Amino acid sequence: MSGAFLLFRLSLKRVRMLLCVTGLLLAGFQVLRVYIAAQLHDAGGFEQIAALLPSSVRAILGPSLTSVMSFNGIVCGGYFDLGIVIALVVLTITLATLPAVEIETGIADLILSRPIRRHWLITRTIALVFLSILLMLFTIMAGTWAGLALGTPPDASGPPARQTASLALNLAMLLLCWSGVAMAFGAACRPGVARPATSLLAFAALLLDYAQKLWSPLERIGWLSPFRYFTPFELVMGNPLPVENLLVLGAIAMTGFTVAYFIISQRDISR
Repeated sequence: MSGAFLLFRLSLKRVRMLLCVTGLLLAGFQVLRVYIAAQLHDAGGFEQIAALLPSSVRAILGPSLTSVMSFNGIVCGGYFDLGIVIALVVLTITLATLPAVEIETGIADLILSRPIRRHWLITRTIALVFLSILLMLFTIMAGTWAGLALGTPPDASGPPARQTASLALNLAMLLLCWSGVAMAFGAACRPGVARPATSLLAFAALLLDYAQKLWSPLERIGWLSPFRYFTPFELVMGNPLPVENLLVLGAIAMTGFTVAYFIISQRDISR
């Protein structure tokens, strides 16, 4: 067990700077969002922005448009902003494919030359992904709390703690889902294949989710996209987080982890 802990600590040490810088950027951006939301609230600019939105964006937002175009909606946007979601998915894919990098560079041979079971290559990666997701979401929530404490207008109130917790949990499960997919690819392929393949699959799933909202015939296959089970707009409207969505995302993650365990147990990592 001590060898496994040292392996985890070494892996965390290798990515600590990336996680710290990313976390600080997310927290700072969230504070900035609160400041921008406060400025728009004081200027009464939400209605003007809503009027300028193209019809395609209105179709995607649907009945949640009013809730999103509000002080609370802009503040909560840090949990589903497209740029942030893509950045976190890419970060998760990068961490989840760590075993592929270690096999490709020969580090895995050195690791397994010690008295460490092979499954720790995957178990360590799962623990690293879990910790990284928790850290990223904690920094976003910390930025939200700090921003609200410093810049909430007198006639406005921040989002309820339950709402932000639901948004954070939904985002965490989405990231965990893609980490499972990436880990399965990473256990079977080289990093030069695993990372692009998972990234392209995530991009295609994102496009499918947006397309099925704009063109109803695609709803028949829309369930194939994990992003369909990421429902932040409904949460911003005050609806509860559907448990079935969490179960689907969790099932995809667990399937990916299981496949990764099986592949790594059978794979010849000496080449």
